[in-house]
Amino acid sequence: MKKRRASFAVILLFLSVLVMSITVLADEQPESKNKSVIFLFDSSGSMKTNDENRLAIDSIAQLTYALPSDYRVGVVSYNANVVISQQPVDSNKRSRIMDLANRIQYEGFSNAGKGMLRAVDLLKKEKAGEKTIVLLTDGEILMKDDEATRESSSLYRKAVKKASEAGITIHVIGLGSQMRNMKNPIFAAAEKTGGGSYLASRPKDIQNAIDTILIDKLNIKQTNLAIVDADGKQESLSLDCPFVNAGMVRVLLTSNAPIKNLKTNFQAEAANQINGEKYSLIQIKKPTSEKIDLSFQGASGSRVKIAMIPEYRILPKVKVEYDDKVPSDPEAVYYERTARITYTFYDMENQNLQLWTEPFFDHNRVDLSSDGKNFQEKALSGGKITIQEAVTKDQTENISFGYSKLPFYVYGENAVKVQLEGPPALPVEKPKPPYLLIGAGIAVAVLIIALIIWLLLRRKPEPLPPDDKPEPSRYSYTGKLNIYITRAPAGYDIPPLTYNLFRLPSGKVMSLADILESCAVQEFFEGADKIYFKSGPNHNLILTNNSDCTVMKNREILMKKKSYQITVGGKVDIVFEDETSELTFQYKDLKPSEMR
Repeated sequence: MKKRRASFAVILLFLSVLVMSITVLADEQPESKNKSVIFLFDSSGSMKTNDENRLAIDSIAQLTYALPSDYRVGVVSYNANVVISQQPVDSNKRSRIMDLANRIQYEGFSNAGKGMLRAVDLLKKEKAGEKTIVLLTDGEILMKDDEATRESSSLYRKAVKKASEAGITIHVIGLGSQMRNMKNPIFAAAEKTGGGSYLASRPKDIQNAIDTILIDKLNIKQTNLAIVDADGKQESLSLDCPFVNAGMVRVLLTSNAPIKNLKTNFQAEAANQINGEKYSLIQIKKPTSEKIDLSFQGASGSRVKIAMIPEYRILPKVKVEYDDKVPSDPEAVYYERTARITYTFYDMENQNLQLWTEPFFDHNRVDLSSDGKNFQEKALSGGKITIQEAVTKDQTENISFGYSKLPFYVYGENAVKVQLEGPPALPVEKPKPPYLLIGAGIAVAVLIIALIIWLLLRRKPEPLPPDDKPEPSRYSYTGKLNIYITRAPAGYDIPPLTYNLFRLPSGKVMSLADILESCAVQEFFEGADKIYFKSGPNHNLILTNNSDCTVMKNREILMKKKSYQITVGGKVDIVFEDETSELTFQYKDLKPSEMR
């Protein structure tokens, strides 16, 4: 009876392989932070009995092709001596490992001391962030005589100590009934390096031990698609493949019996198929369809596991948009700015191809950190991550991404630089231009207004009686006046003005008309000649209003014939006697550089 069950989980496969009786030259070490694994294999003569059908080699070999690309894999095999010694190689050279593994021969004694020392020495040359040895053996250390056995045992202990000091983790798989005693000295390697000890009573149990190492120890990712109980007939399946445009998707079929007549149908940029005795691997580059149809023939009573291992090579990009609004603070001079920062992820080879836009990827979470701090966890939505951030000045942020929570492997760039621009200054309010009549009426009105303006410009204010002018002050002037004429008598725009007070003699009394004239303002403002300023105590400015203008400070009307103190930062609004012209000034302190 056939049973299928599909399950999606997170794991991916690990590990290494075996090889023949030659020593192979080491590959050049990559600069990137990879992980290195060496499979240490006992190929002594007793393995002929304990692994008659060579399932150990086949179980390890089928995993080699399924490892993620950041794993470098090597192998050491020993009997009386080290017969295979392969430095870990990159993922694109794993066929070399497979060629050697298929030629392994079981013969001779078991010199685990020399084997372990060689594996440790090879890993010490690696510049990997994680280093692991997986030892598979079916018995204790055994040489031709007691003295050689003791020497190998001593060498084994020294090698394990060396591994512990180098940060190398050792996992031990014991094959066969002789390994049921977990106090066997061979298992001490796992205990002393923080690894795991596993018992495989039968060769077919090796796969379970390796799976446990993958899940519990190495945190390898893969998506389990289906488990099929075969009946000896051709099986047909249609599998969902949401990983469209992935750099590589590996579909791995494993079984405890031969897999035959594997056929596939899908759309992709390129693909190839590798078949072993009890496994098959389909390597798909840049799949473009969301379905993979396959069929195969499994031995009756066997169970076939199907897993998918996707990998992406990405280039993150960033886009910044701004939302500016007028602040509620009347003293503010800049907009309130919010930056909307959007991160998108593109294929490294085709940088116009955006990834992860399908609904399957929504709500998958990516870690973000700014300059190594301010950690945030954000969910994908439509292939994007969008955050909002208040911006008060120009700044640069170095954003790093963490992809460990995604159920697939991600390689490539993991950082972007974000340039943020500070908010712009608020504009100075400009008066509305006058609206003119049409036709002849417009011409007449223009002539009249021009005549009035000419008369106003020629008009000079009559001097006030001496008793209307405030008494001089004994205090010194400081600061300056920032003047904004918001509405002039003639309706023309006048740019903002600045009048420095600190250079005035302490006893001088100035009218607003004097100040405007000093600033080269040619228009006449009714009542400006009756608004006086003199210096006051504590760097304050004394304002005396003897006019009929409306003068307000902080929404308080300043009464006529009275004097008021204007503190630094104070603002005063004036509506002149013609009830049309308006002016605002602000009393400000001077910077040291402005006082030179």
